[in-house]
Amino acid sequence: VEANDIAQGGEFNFAHLNAQDVQRIEVLRGPQSALWGSDALAGVINIITRADQAPGASFDAGLEAGSFGSSQVSAKFSATNAKGTVQIYAQQIETDGTNISRSGSEEDGYDNTTVGVNADYAVNDNLIVTTNLRSTHTDVDFDGTDLVNTGLPTDSDNQTKSNQLYAKLGAKLVSFNGQVAQRLSFARTDTDNENDTGNPITDDTSATLDQWQYQADIFLDEHTLSFVTDHESIDYQQRGPVGFGDPNQDLDTNTLGLAVEYKYSGELWNFSASARQENNDDFDDANTYRLTAAWQSPIEPLRLFGAYGRAVKNPTFTERFGFFKSFVGNPDLSPEQSTGWEAGLRITSSDNRSRTSVSYFDTDLEDEINGFVFDAASGNFTAANIDGESNRTGLELEQEWQFNDNLTLHGSYTYIDSTSEDATGRDVDEVRRPRHTASVSGSYQWQKAGLYLGIDYNGTQQDNFFPPFPAPQEVVELDSYTLVNIAGHYAFNRHVTVTARLEDTLDESFEEVFGYQTPGFAAYAGVKFTW
Repeated sequence: VEANDIAQGGEFNFAHLNAQDVQRIEVLRGPQSALWGSDALAGVINIITRADQAPGASFDAGLEAGSFGSSQVSAKFSATNAKGTVQIYAQQIETDGTNISRSGSEEDGYDNTTVGVNADYAVNDNLIVTTNLRSTHTDVDFDGTDLVNTGLPTDSDNQTKSNQLYAKLGAKLVSFNGQVAQRLSFARTDTDNENDTGNPITDDTSATLDQWQYQADIFLDEHTLSFVTDHESIDYQQRGPVGFGDPNQDLDTNTLGLAVEYKYSGELWNFSASARQENNDDFDDANTYRLTAAWQSPIEPLRLFGAYGRAVKNPTFTERFGFFKSFVGNPDLSPEQSTGWEAGLRITSSDNRSRTSVSYFDTDLEDEINGFVFDAASGNFTAANIDGESNRTGLELEQEWQFNDNLTLHGSYTYIDSTSEDATGRDVDEVRRPRHTASVSGSYQWQKAGLYLGIDYNGTQQDNFFPPFPAPQEVVELDSYTLVNIAGHYAFNRHVTVTARLEDTLDESFEEVFGYQTPGFAAYAGVKFTW
């Protein structure tokens, strides 16, 4: 299910994602529109929920409490037999929060209720039907901005209420002795965001994305050929008080996508080529592609890999048609276009206990949309495509050691040079993109217990500051910071496990966005029951 919130500029709010039922997270880097469509400009994050396959029934329940008046309660029921699996889960998170503004003492609270169900049923040996449903409701307190004195966040009784619904119904048919697999699915993402800032009428944005998709895979020894066609229908609604303009509008768009992919998986070589054409109601047809290759040395442990691709990102409804009060839309915007490549190597030890990865990447972005352009004609702000290119070039290093069955260590480092052209054509550093980031993590497992340590470093970075009018915009530097997190668990028996975790153990004081404070040290303890 595509989880991007169309009502919030096509972005996904990771603050609302609880990891209670997440099995693993995959990150596909680089331009990925050839298979995933216009939103996959720089990559895809694939979040896979847990699927219990053990036969029989089980029930899990968990409790946790800790700093800032925080608590969470979770429960999950699973049942599996020879024909299928059903899983029902729920989680409630509450916290009084902390004060995010530099002044004042008001705490900004947060509530999250998530419920869901996953199920699959084997009609016969060749046909499987699956369904997934996930609903999240959140209440978020947030501060306003002091536009007169400081231009920084200030205590306010503002609140956002959000609802996200993700649903999918699909079927997979395997035929010709496993040589052909066909998939048909319908998915819906339905979101609603209501902002209460003390006005008589609240601001509200909502959107529904419906997607039909058909995919056919043909398997011939080392060769795989896939055909995909999908249709997306988006309905967008915006409501708010009439001020400098009327934000109330109902908009929609439809997109038909056609994609094909060829994959070769040999003993030493792996290769893939994919291409996609999107026919959109409001834009010219978009053609995207991606090529990947990997070579495994016959003399282990060296593996070389590379990829090259092109992707697009359509403007959001807000960028095209405006926002509340003081933002004027620009219906003449062009989609953003990204072209990028990467190359690297992986070395794996003969005993598979040590893995080293090195990769170099380079990505160019054209027609980037600036959502904060002053429009002299109206005296308000608008969105516009930026002339020139922005570029992201960098190097990533990764090392993992499996010393024994108990101890695992992992380290990574990323250097990135991210620039864009200013009004004079000069390259300047882009905001909120540190040149240096690194992390070291380790875990040690005993028979009944486990301990985890994570250290994350984030280098200095720049950010924009908008002081009160008529002072001009400023570029400020945010300090580097290092976070240390510790977590552990102990299982008394197969039914009861206790957990504990420390976040920002060194109580580091830092800002990820200029003017917004972070919580600081926090401690949590919990217990999990399994039947």
